[in-house]
Amino acid sequence: MQKHTTNWDRHAILAEIRRRFGSSRALARHVSLTAGEISAALGSPYPKAEKAIAVALGIPVQTLWPDRYWPNGRRRSGSTRPQVSGASQNSRPSTDSEVAR
Repeated sequence: MQKHTTNWDRHAILAEIRRRFGSSRALARHVSLTAGEISAALGSPYPKAEKAIAVALGIPVQTLWPDRYWPNGRRRSGSTRPQVSGASQNSRPSTDSEVAR
């Protein structure tokens, strides 16, 4: 018998929340968080809400967010978002005299 695996992206997590609780607002009331905190955890790292969602769904956090947690359940350090190089407004702009050298 094959084991069913689900790719838990934000849409799949939200669909499971809606299936079990009706809405993210209802889940938020169930776990004593705000709907905004639930929404924030679906889009970016928010450990408090991630753990509350995982407990409410009965699914380990490392299964729901493998890019945010190691297989042993410990939080990965650093940002999981890809960094765009050269897009910072804080970088020093080059001047015409530097380009001509």
